Amino acid sequence: MGIAMGVSPDKNHDDQPNSTGGMADVDLNPAVLPGRPKQGGTGNLPERYAIKTNGNERVLTCLEAPNLNVHIEAGMAFSGSVARKSPPGTIFLDGVAQCEPFMDHERQVYNLDHHEGCVRSFTLAACEQALVMYMKGLDLQSREWNIFANEPDLDTLLSIWIILNHARIGRQDVNQRRLLFALVRYEGIIDALGLELKELSAFPAELMRKIQRVIDHLRSEEVALKKQGVWGKTDFLGYAAAILHKIDQIFYKPSDFADYLGVEELARVDLTDQRIAAVVEADMGIYEIEPHLNKLYGSRLGVVFLKKGLRTYTVRQMDLFMPITLEDIYDRLNFVDPAVKNRTLGHKWGGAADIGGSPRETGTQLQPLEIVHACRQAIRKPDWGQKTYRLALTTVLVGFIVLCAHIVRLIWDPAKWLAIETPAAFWTSPDFGFMLTLLTASAISLVLIARSHPWQYGWLSPIGKQWWLLLPAALVGGIAGGLWAPESLVEKQSLGSLLVIGVLGLPLAAEMLFRSLAHGLLAQDARTQRYDSRWFIAWPVIGSTLLYTAFVMALFLSNQAGNVYTPLDWGKTALTLSGALLLGLAAGMVRERSQSLWTAVVFHMLAAAAAFLAHYLLQ
Repeated sequence: MGIAMGVSPDKNHDDQPNSTGGMADVDLNPAVLPGRPKQGGTGNLPERYAIKTNGNERVLTCLEAPNLNVHIEAGMAFSGSVARKSPPGTIFLDGVAQCEPFMDHERQVYNLDHHEGCVRSFTLAACEQALVMYMKGLDLQSREWNIFANEPDLDTLLSIWIILNHARIGRQDVNQRRLLFALVRYEGIIDALGLELKELSAFPAELMRKIQRVIDHLRSEEVALKKQGVWGKTDFLGYAAAILHKIDQIFYKPSDFADYLGVEELARVDLTDQRIAAVVEADMGIYEIEPHLNKLYGSRLGVVFLKKGLRTYTVRQMDLFMPITLEDIYDRLNFVDPAVKNRTLGHKWGGAADIGGSPRETGTQLQPLEIVHACRQAIRKPDWGQKTYRLALTTVLVGFIVLCAHIVRLIWDPAKWLAIETPAAFWTSPDFGFMLTLLTASAISLVLIARSHPWQYGWLSPIGKQWWLLLPAALVGGIAGGLWAPESLVEKQSLGSLLVIGVLGLPLAAEMLFRSLAHGLLAQDARTQRYDSRWFIAWPVIGSTLLYTAFVMALFLSNQAGNVYTPLDWGKTALTLSGALLLGLAAGMVRERSQSLWTAVVFHMLAAAAAFLAHYLLQ
């Protein structure tokens, strides 16, 4: 959104407490308002308002309305056109949107204001507009809402309190609701028309006097901060949380929170249009908390993670009719969790199809936000369009690396660069420069991309044994011509060059490029095999095999094109294509079944050795 600095509107409150009375004679707990029964003892109300931080963003929430996020930033303002195009579930308060008040029910975007584009004297204050919207039945529970304000004056804070407490207001008795309406009406008149017209409320003198003392009490800190000249430097979110708690003390008593369980939402994410996943924290078990979760979230909660310790969670699928089970979510969590590294031999995310938990021995290393994002990735499986797009991006990166290696191969002449005369050595060969560039560029790319989660790119020791079953397929693919080796190596029959470049270097470079970098990129939004999973050909194996086959065939055809006097051998071409596909599939599957790059490297090296040996034996 485009943000413009706006001028804070003038307020009609005096900067001094009203002369009708001071705060010394006000008893706020229980409430000062008439008709509220006195309680024995003051008791304590729960601190329901919390400030959450997500990166650089701080928001104020109520623990009983975790889907409502309040943003308060001094000077924040949006143009009218930007405000009207805001995402669904947006409420602007008291001057943030620089336009007339509006209600867009179709987009669910609202501007509660009485400053611009209206006749102020004939327009309700923001707090009264919020109350009217609540009374008219605005649904504040079925989606996530973002509320924006630029100054926590009392008009704005009453608006926020009404929005955050919409569920409890509906459960108040008639007298309490009337007292709330009286306070909002009186503050609305003062804010819109000024103190001189407060009699328009038509309240009895005694009620007016007591409500004025309540307003003075709620504004006392604001007045003091403005007198000290530090209002603009105040932490508005912290100030708002404190005043909202003061308002709680006016309208609630401790017994009103007999059913309050203190459930704190740590993270949430939309799974579908109708379902969410949330991470919560509470001092009770998952079954005990379930009725309260139903009250908080209604039917929207699809999956919940209950934090039980520093690194331990219980997970429960609340909606058993979702298109997936927890098994899919376990699989994704095990893939992204550094505590598991996709090694599910011992500690892992797991359990039944509807309830489970984090690794028992070590716990998880994921943060709450990472947990719900992994849950969403498990739910929102990519379609073929998204897979093709990721494959295209991976192809661009791989193609760039191969192009750089080819350019180096064309100009590689280290003996000339170093001005030395040396017998032909393997490191002076252009093929060595090609191999070295592939290795270097792949390594740099992996350091930049995979340094925070290297296990997803195969940088682990092998696990399991079943992957050995794929060795014959790899050997056949290599002998059939499925690996690229410069013909110069074979023709010269230089054992040193053949060993360093053909058997060791090129297989290592190819596997780092295709089975580590390319496969790892494609696996970020796709399911892969594990040592203990069923056998299947995963999309990352298919994608990396296609790229590897294209690499082999491009080099093979370029060598064939270099010999203009020899026609293309279609039989050899078909054999090379088949061998590359077979070796690529075998190396990709062994990479997944062993959950390690190094088994694929070893298989590729063995295939190269077998291919060279077969070539010499057949001569």
